[in-house]
Amino acid sequence: MSKKLYSIGEVAKLNNISIQTLRYYDKIDLFKPVSVDPTSNYRYYHEKQFFYLDIIKYLKYIDTPLGLIKEVLTKDATQMLPFLEEQELRIEEKMRQLRQAKNLLYKRKLQIKEQNMLANKPLGQVFTRFVEGQGQLHVYTKDLTPYGNPDIYMRDLALLLETKEGSIVDNFYGCVYGFKDYKDTCQIFYSSIYTTLFGDEELPNKPQPNMTKEYISSGIYVCICFKWSKSNYFQHYQMLYDYIIKNNIITEGPVYEVSLPNKYLSYEEDDFITELRIKKIEND
Repeated sequence: MSKKLYSIGEVAKLNNISIQTLRYYDKIDLFKPVSVDPTSNYRYYHEKQFFYLDIIKYLKYIDTPLGLIKEVLTKDATQMLPFLEEQELRIEEKMRQLRQAKNLLYKRKLQIKEQNMLANKPLGQVFTRFVEGQGQLHVYTKDLTPYGNPDIYMRDLALLLETKEGSIVDNFYGCVYGFKDYKDTCQIFYSSIYTTLFGDEELPNKPQPNMTKEYISSGIYVCICFKWSKSNYFQHYQMLYDYIIKNNIITEGPVYEVSLPNKYLSYEEDDFITELRIKKIEND
């Protein structure tokens, strides 16, 4: 005859669950032993209970809260189906969030790699480099110069992209303006602020009238890097502009300004490496 009753240690070993967890399940009346020795206080479980412990483990595995598991175990098979369908939808939503988290992680890694690359470039010197093509979401700006605060416009992008509960937008952005012979920083007005898209962001069917999706083609860009400050900005833009004019370089499109932080604490003084870049037209 097979054994009918098992000690808590045996149950733990046979069902790959800790003794502490079984004791807690007993305490909250989720999974109780069939008998308790009044003298030793040892718990004993019947082998038929293993089936129900498997159900609890399954529900716990799909991230069902213990309080809800207690409620679910009171349902019959007919009532269980809607619950499982609801859990399936919840898991699909969590998978969507995890995919977005993975994309954000990937984007952040690319930013750090680019930042490390820029840190190795000679500051204040014009250079050329290859830039990968990318999708972008732009919000148009008005009366915003490099001395202004683009973060307010970034909130508009965030509100559009954070369309799902639990979603979050990466806080990286760039600024765009025309390539001209400016005489002072105050003459530079951004035409738009943008953040990078990876193709799976969920956007409303009717985007905001002040926003647009664009694709920036890959190619060789003429660039200059510098440590951002009000006094540094125009000096380095002028160096980039003069270099392009002096060397008869043909360019297309606007100037892209990208600033990447060297520090991440909000209470420390801003410390950014800024790159200005504009696409170069290669001669055939």
